[in-house]
Amino acid sequence: MKFLKTTLVLFSVLLILSSCRTEEIQIVNPPIENELVANSTVANLMRNTVAKDGSDDNIIDKASCLSIKLPVTVTVNSKEITINDKDGYEEIEDLFDLFDDDVDSIVISYPIEVILSDYTVKTVNSDEELEALAQNCKGENEEDDDIECLDFYYPLKASVFNSNKELILTLTIENDEEMYKLIGDLEDYAAVTIDFPFKVILNGDTYIYINNMQELEEAIAAAKNSCDEDDDNDYNDDDCDGCTTEGVKEIFANCNEWIVEKLYLNEEYLTEEFKMFTFSFRENGSIKIDNNGDISEGTWKVTGEGNDMSFSINIPNYPAFNGTWYLHEVKEGSGVVSVHLLLEGNHLRFKSQCSVVKNELSDILLAEGSVWAVENYKNDGVDKTETFTNYKIYFYPDNVVKAKKDGVVMVGSWEVSSDASILALNFSDAPVNEFNKEWTVASISEMQVVLEANDRRLVIKRID
Repeated sequence: MKFLKTTLVLFSVLLILSSCRTEEIQIVNPPIENELVANSTVANLMRNTVAKDGSDDNIIDKASCLSIKLPVTVTVNSKEITINDKDGYEEIEDLFDLFDDDVDSIVISYPIEVILSDYTVKTVNSDEELEALAQNCKGENEEDDDIECLDFYYPLKASVFNSNKELILTLTIENDEEMYKLIGDLEDYAAVTIDFPFKVILNGDTYIYINNMQELEEAIAAAKNSCDEDDDNDYNDDDCDGCTTEGVKEIFANCNEWIVEKLYLNEEYLTEEFKMFTFSFRENGSIKIDNNGDISEGTWKVTGEGNDMSFSINIPNYPAFNGTWYLHEVKEGSGVVSVHLLLEGNHLRFKSQCSVVKNELSDILLAEGSVWAVENYKNDGVDKTETFTNYKIYFYPDNVVKAKKDGVVMVGSWEVSSDASILALNFSDAPVNEFNKEWTVASISEMQVVLEANDRRLVIKRID
């Protein structure tokens, strides 16, 4: 069924039933420069951009033009595991990497469902059926046609017009699949326009604004081959061929807060035990470990080059991390950086979200309709969050910030440093003047900003 076809049919019935109320029909001349035309260059580029990417699970299906619908059960080197999410692909790779002198194998438990690039779902009952599907959708270069170096930032708005230039529907597009279906349905509509401006994400870590169709076409065309789409079947091609000590140090200098994404030690998973910990790897070789306000210290050191790099950790209070690990790989993409360490069959992976958000701090604080609140505030280890319960914080483009509680408004100023690593706050009234600091930005997302200043830690969250 075509995208929103049922909605349009119902809308047509309503128009017939209310034909005497023609004053309610909005007649608008669609802006031609923003019209999305079926089979146009920009429409085809957009379709390839939002096509379903199937490269994440190439370690299983060896095909970037389709993906296996999770969960799926596979047997890896005689060990049966169930893959529930993308972390499971890392688990397969970890099992492959345990030994260098064995023959790696993976057996899929059928039947399974696969999702094609057009979001069609098919049932597959054997390796032969899977291979036939893969061969049918692969391009001449054994790669898919999708464009992964640019992503749309949702939600987006689109307007649908009929042949009388009447605005009959306004759409909110929430994800790639909805955009793909809209592009496939363009011939069913007299005209469709996209509401500009909107943001797109380049290479997973840079936002730019698009103001019209011409800019969109140029941006997608320029991004088409601007990054490694990882469409091959070499699951180790993101290992440390290009790693350097300076590069690793720079990553840790730019990313102030890390979590334990995985800790597998002596055949036991310890990730859950450390899930609330945050790690800061400082340039002077020290490590700060924050366990919900309980602070510990340690040291770290990286040496070597390429695939012969050592990563030494010494944390007296948490010996599970201690040792001279082998730096297996560093991954950067979609705003996430991960560092994977190996030691005699043990696995340690740290993860940080720092690539995208540092450039976007102001945009996040100023997001339309955003209201912020204090989620956590500690001063010298003392939890003072309750003091600021029910305060709402508003950021404004003219560097004005307001804190409001029970109808009382307290006005201050805010400023972000040129490299977005510092957020300065300055209020004149108590108690919020306690936040008057040049805060180091430890981590940010669209819903949370974590700030640190000496012995203080302030976490604000978006509540609207």
